[in-house]
Amino acid sequence: MNDYISWGQEYLDEAERIKRRLLVIRAERDYDIAGEQAQRVQMLYAMYLECLVTGHALQKRGRRAVS
Repeated sequence: MNDYISWGQEYLDEAERIKRRLLVIRAERDYDIAGEQAQRVQMLYAMYLECLVTGHALQKRGRRAVS
């Protein structure tokens, strides 16, 4: 069941990569984001949250299964 823990870490790593992309986008645009760029940021942020939630849930599941 340790696979859940490693899968969870993969999701958390992906969340970190997405977070870095969001920071770069915001820095490039100096917080002046509109139109298509704003939709892209919203999509990336939703992906970031989904990866965080999924990663933590998988890790929690793995820890329970091992206990």
